[in-house]
Amino acid sequence: MDPLVYSLIEVLLYELKQITYYVVKMQELGYENQALKDKIIKYLSLIIVGYEFNRSEFESIIRDIHIEKENAQKVFIKICEERNLDCQILKSPIKLDAFDFSSLVNEGEKQAILRNKTLSAVNKNLTEIILQLLKSASMRLMELKSYTDDTKEDENAILKLFNSLNFTSISASKLLKKINDFARINFEIHQKLHKAREDYFGKIRLKKVSCNVKKGPAILASGQNLKDFELMLEAVKDEEINVYTHDSLIVAHSFPKFDNYKNLAGHFQKNLDNLQMDFEMFKGAILITRNSQHKLDRLMRGRIYTTNELSGKGMSKIENNNFAPIIEAAKEAKGFKEETDYHSIEVGYDENRIMSEVENIIGKIKDGKIKHLFIIGLINHTMFSSEYFKEIINELPENAYAISTVIKSDKNNILHLDSFFNTSLIYKILDKLKQNINFEDFPITVFLTRCNLHTISHLFSLRHLGVKNIFLPVCSSDIITPNMVNFLAEKFDFLKTTSNPSEDLKKLFKV
Repeated sequence: MDPLVYSLIEVLLYELKQITYYVVKMQELGYENQALKDKIIKYLSLIIVGYEFNRSEFESIIRDIHIEKENAQKVFIKICEERNLDCQILKSPIKLDAFDFSSLVNEGEKQAILRNKTLSAVNKNLTEIILQLLKSASMRLMELKSYTDDTKEDENAILKLFNSLNFTSISASKLLKKINDFARINFEIHQKLHKAREDYFGKIRLKKVSCNVKKGPAILASGQNLKDFELMLEAVKDEEINVYTHDSLIVAHSFPKFDNYKNLAGHFQKNLDNLQMDFEMFKGAILITRNSQHKLDRLMRGRIYTTNELSGKGMSKIENNNFAPIIEAAKEAKGFKEETDYHSIEVGYDENRIMSEVENIIGKIKDGKIKHLFIIGLINHTMFSSEYFKEIINELPENAYAISTVIKSDKNNILHLDSFFNTSLIYKILDKLKQNINFEDFPITVFLTRCNLHTISHLFSLRHLGVKNIFLPVCSSDIITPNMVNFLAEKFDFLKTTSNPSEDLKKLFKV
């Protein structure tokens, strides 16, 4: 990670932790501040490691958080005095007399050094896991809150876990317990968001999606926030502008409600792993929805917009759901000069058919015909991993069975699901299996096939469901460092994917 970004994150997280302390303490005394809780979770959900962000916006956010912290502390002191309580006030080593960029970086560096000195190596890694879980849960909760107000229990769980990081003396065993306890909450937030999406946009179904390019002005929408995408489609529905999804937003086509938007022309993506290439080839304006997981450090500037709270350098922020600027940018860009035919792809899934197949698998497990079940692909694979999984499938013993979203095969012990970004589907399959199979007695192995900012969240969700054998995906160090990969393997018994599929299988079958 860029040292400047790392330092600024330190300041952001430290100030947020201190606010959280006062919010949690006041809750214990019967005082609720929903607006401040919303703000903490909103800022926790920020993904600011992916691009060189707008400095003035960041300075403004830190100033806002600092003022909120000072006010929360004053209110807390007043309540304690009125009740004649001996209340603990947190001392802060960060001195924010100035909110300019260089001062914030300096304070962040000091805090990072202090934290590294104070925490043991184990506690530092456990703290990082907690922060990843909190960030992932907060991202999902922010979108969930756009569908429902019934999120209080989840909000409180996030705040209590975050507040625990204020106390550096906490033991590793307690941190471990907090991680395992929060895994349930985190998984439930994921499940609630999926249900809320289907309740609002309609139940996922199979849908063919065009990858053709139409003539005329265009907008490309990338990221994963369906609500932001819907708001943009609403704004553009009376314009002669074609809208294309990109990356994770391809799932929008599988929800029936998006069929109502005539501007939604299809999907534009030429490469699974090269966002830079896709954006350079696109001839219109580009929208990055909230909490995008892309690394956006070397993008062209000028026609990229975002609904994120913190925009990248050279991006323009969509304020108050006003999409007029991106509409004008799309018109000025003129778009594509001619139509181009490519192909279509199928997204979504037929849940009834798949669950019928799963029922057959359960029957074979109960009859003893399947001795080991593999699930390959919590989300779609990356290009470089295909050969690895081809070999895994080719070397599966006859008494093993694989459900794969990665590789097609004619083998009788393979069920291939040709779906995109299929996390919710895999979790539904695991839930169905768990209702009928004892995971303590029957071996199930899951290979995560792509690494992103939710990977650590998925690891602990799978462990919460009772899956014992979980292979880590190959990760770039800007998402999960090699040190963290080793720690996850050593401390939590997650398995490391190597370059040798045969050896990885031997770990499971002990041959």
